Amino acid sequence: MEKILLPIDGSQICCKAFEYAKKIAEKFNSKIILFNSQDLTPPFGWLYDPVIPKNQKHNPEKITEEIVEEGKKAFEGTGINVITKTSLGDPATTILEISEREECDLIIMCTHGMSKSKRFLLGSVTNKVVLYSKIPVLVVR
Repeated sequence: MEKILLPIDGSQICCKAFEYAKKIAEKFNSKIILFNSQDLTPPFGWLYDPVIPKNQKHNPEKITEEIVEEGKKAFEGTGINVITKTSLGDPATTILEISEREECDLIIMCTHGMSKSKRFLLGSVTNKVVLYSKIPVLVVR
């Protein structure tokens, strides 16, 4: 098991997956790919106002970088090789794409991380990844 994909969203619950990733990476001397993707679609698209001044809009590129850099700190001093990757787009789709592009052997992710209303409206990222992944997915509660 050479590469483990660890998608994170910055939520506290996704930190639970870090411990599993650490244990598996140490046992198999695996590389961990910390990954975050920001969806550019507003959660309630029909309420989106494109006239919001640019300086008041969020910066998705900066958010993704901050999330993976913060996540990387959890692996400091472990000796585990950790690289970070970011993307913009639908999280489930980008997780599946990077798992193939990077030739990962395993995806480790938490059961959820979004708000309940967003999960209800958009469906679960974890469910989509489990359903469509070509490699094993370890889901952490």
